Amino acid sequence: MPWWNCILVVDNDLDLLRAYKEALELDGHEVALARNGFEALRLLRQGLRPALILLDLMMPGMNAWSFRLRQLEDPALASIPVIVLYAQDAGARAMNALGVDGFLEKPVDLDVLLGAVAAYVRPAGSSAHPPQ
Repeated sequence: MPWWNCILVVDNDLDLLRAYKEALELDGHEVALARNGFEALRLLRQGLRPALILLDLMMPGMNAWSFRLRQLEDPALASIPVIVLYAQDAGARAMNALGVDGFLEKPVDLDVLLGAVAAYVRPAGSSAHPPQ
């Protein structure tokens, strides 16, 4: 999977995962899916290095704060950008404590989603790979 164009989407809602996958693939991106933070960490620890992680704020088992704590503790994963998707605002202080690159409120407008993702990936059809 070309990491420079890969998006890891982490959400416990299967319908939303499918919708994000379809929209992102139609825009030319590779997409990896995880139903929770544990699954996302497993994929990352197995070598997946996406250009961006789209992370649901509230998930059972491992919410965004727990995921970020583990991500930031691992030097190999800490630099991967994260945008949090949220349906319910948890408060500015709690949200800012995540230390992420951005926030998108659900339901996410497709153009807003694709615009946010575009800042982290190479344009579709680009043959050049970023330096490793």
